[in-house]
Order: sequence, then C-alpha cells, then structure tokens
Amino acid sequence: MKHFLNLAKGEEKKGANTQASKKTMYVKVSKNITKFKLRGKKYLYTFKTTDKDMAQKLQHSLQATVNKVDIKSKKDSRNKKKK
Repeated sequence: MKHFLNLAKGEEKKGANTQASKKTMYVKVSKNITKFKLRGKKYLYTFKTTDKDMAQKLQHSLQATVNKVDIKSKKDSRNKKKK
C-alpha cells in the first residue's frame, strides 16, 4: 500500500520530471473487493483490498492532484436499466 501511495503522489522515479501532472485513479467498488487503478507512463498499477476501512483511508489520503473516477459495477447498471 505504501508503494502505491508513493506512485499516486508522483514519486514514480527519482530524478524524474518534478513538474506536477494530473493523474487519474479509477476506483471500482464491488461487494467484497475494492480496486484502485492508477495509470503510469508505462504500466497500469492496481491495488486491491478486501478491507473496507483501508479502502476508505486510501481514498481520503489521496491528494488533490489525483483525479478520482468511480466505476460502477456492471450488475448495478443492468439493474437500473430493468427498472
């Protein structure tokens, strides 16, 4: 988790360009698991947790430089269409 937070803060590489860039973090919440996905220059970093308290702390600890996008599960969108 500590490594993932450092990536989100922009400490991807030492000596890298220190210019602040907007990053986007995708958050997908399902029944049992919460996934955080962060797009890096080369890789897509994913952090998964089943602990709801840890997921909530991680969401609150992210800086304002990270855009947060909530992804709805497919089951939720299907249920809304039927109603």
